[in-house]
Amino acid sequence: MAEETDQEKDLPASEQKIRKAREEGNLPRSRELGGGVVLLAGVGLLYTMGGELVSQSEKLMRQGLVLDRAQAFDTKHMGLKWVSMLQESLFILVPLFLVVVVAAIVSNIAVGGFNWSTKPLEPKLSKLNPIKGLKNIFSVNGLAELVKAILKTVVLGGVGYLLLMQDLGEFTQLSAMPLEHGMAETARITIKDALILAIAFLLIVSIDVPYQLWRYYKGLRMNLEELKRESKESEGDPHLKGKIKSMQREAARRRMMASVPNADVIVTNPTHYSVALKYDKDGKGAPRVVAKGIGPLALKIREVARDNKVPLVEAPPLARALYSNVELEQEIPGALYTAVAKLLAYVYALAEGKGHMVEVPGEADIPKGMDPGPAA
Repeated sequence: MAEETDQEKDLPASEQKIRKAREEGNLPRSRELGGGVVLLAGVGLLYTMGGELVSQSEKLMRQGLVLDRAQAFDTKHMGLKWVSMLQESLFILVPLFLVVVVAAIVSNIAVGGFNWSTKPLEPKLSKLNPIKGLKNIFSVNGLAELVKAILKTVVLGGVGYLLLMQDLGEFTQLSAMPLEHGMAETARITIKDALILAIAFLLIVSIDVPYQLWRYYKGLRMNLEELKRESKESEGDPHLKGKIKSMQREAARRRMMASVPNADVIVTNPTHYSVALKYDKDGKGAPRVVAKGIGPLALKIREVARDNKVPLVEAPPLARALYSNVELEQEIPGALYTAVAKLLAYVYALAEGKGHMVEVPGEADIPKGMDPGPAA
């Protein structure tokens, strides 16, 4: 069972694994963030330069609609005029194009940072595997993308429909307005609706960015075997060794805390120690220590126990003896059988409302030399 637990990828990715993933072009990215930033940038440009853009567009439209008789029958002049109008149209749109390109680049590197790698461009036959493609479609990530697409359709479609219904009356009046006023009103409505849509799109972005980061780092998680292998490959790096040991201790601590809700009793002293005991009632083996700690860790064990309604019994000598003499997942030694039997009898009596009839193990129940004494 312990070996299976070790194989679970419950450890955060090391710096080396993250660096290797970046070298291979594997970075967290959010397409929704890119779309949202581009939309906001476009709206911002329209808001700040909308008057100038409307003025230039109006001028261009007048040029296209006004022709004298000579120009109308001169095909060469007509062609030159359309080329000139096309150039002016592109000139008007250049600022918008530049802002959109810059916004797309910035939003693309905002989540995963800038990275240059040609490895994603290398041909891989595995990418053409239809079975793998189907697995991706029906995976948890595929389901998440489906939910996101539905949410995006509902939010943006709903907001767009409401805006259309609200502005329908104004749109019908545009044809009756002079060209100058009509274009200004069109620009005003467009900017207002685009801004509202951009704000609605931020809802999708606020969900997608944390999800993409979580999914990325979850996909890079490691197990102890990977850490050991990485440690061997980086034998001479003491900093990495220390970090791996720290990660291993943290993983062991998480597994230990996960055992607390299943414990039969938590033995404590008033301030320093907490020891969790588990006894298999089928009679196979003695009670085991499934969690133990001192100081802040002891307080955390008690907190988890209270949340899961695991009994806490204050028996300082026994708590100190168990902490000092029994390792995690080890059965209690024979010398402590009497004290632990008293403890379990008290717990069972407590569950039946008869705790007052059974004594809690005291100092006399602990063999000499097993209790290190109160902490200073």
